[in-house]
Amino acid sequence: MNHREQRALTTEKRKLREGSVAKRMALPHAAMVSAASSIARHFADHPILAFAPSFAGYRAMRGELEVMEIFKLMARFNKHTALPCVTPEKSLIYRQWAMGDALVRHTLGMEEPNPDAAEITPAIILTPLLAFDGEGYRLGYGGGYYDRTMAALRALETPPLFIGVAFSMQEVEQVPTDENDRPLDGILTEQGVSMF
Repeated sequence: MNHREQRALTTEKRKLREGSVAKRMALPHAAMVSAASSIARHFADHPILAFAPSFAGYRAMRGELEVMEIFKLMARFNKHTALPCVTPEKSLIYRQWAMGDALVRHTLGMEEPNPDAAEITPAIILTPLLAFDGEGYRLGYGGGYYDRTMAALRALETPPLFIGVAFSMQEVEQVPTDENDRPLDGILTEQGVSMF
């Protein structure tokens, strides 16, 4: 990709990000709460997701679809659960965390498990996003953290499944991509689960 094409792609992604954030932030609170409850039920009803020995979520911010209902619903099954932590290499590792455990605030603003918490590789990684398409490509905030993490963890003998979490209205016809963008394995919305 030449410099002009890269610049055009960057502009296209920026415009899509701005529109996606505005659309998501305009959702009524009641719709967000209802969607969070729906995705928890869809997770619990899906054979691949429900029977995985471990999963990781995230702490929702900037209008992201809340996944804590999944943690609550699945707590009785004693699975290993985790949240992401940012590394100096600008990728993510996952540390064990369960409802009620302490969190610390990272300098970038997100809440993370205590640095002493055990590092694990979850079987399922719930992945926030701004937009997604039918091919499994996602648009994030542009830092590349999840793309770098996907590249690293997919090199493992048993890689985790990366499942995007979004409101169904965040689907677009096509997410602009380059060679650094990695597709998701599935998407979880208030309407159900789709595997790619």
